[in-house]
Amino acid sequence: LTSFGQSLEPLLKTLKDLTGPDTCVLCCYEQRTMGKNPEIERKYFELLQMDFELEKIPLDKHDEEYRSEDIHIVNIHRKQT
Repeated sequence: LTSFGQSLEPLLKTLKDLTGPDTCVLCCYEQRTMGKNPEIERKYFELLQMDFELEKIPLDKHDEEYRSEDIHIVNIHRKQT
């Protein structure tokens, strides 16, 4: 995820422009707990869910070598219209 709140709208527009009904986007990010990061993350996912379906990948499905409680993977698909 971007750490700059002003980048959310362009990022979401790009995701919408580049995805179709059969597109799968894997979003992997490290959860940040300092400063404005939690609010930016909350806003990103709130806006993302307006046009996309989200499926969180359970931690036990992450690669054993790289899994961590603060690393998240989300499978993103465009909502059917």
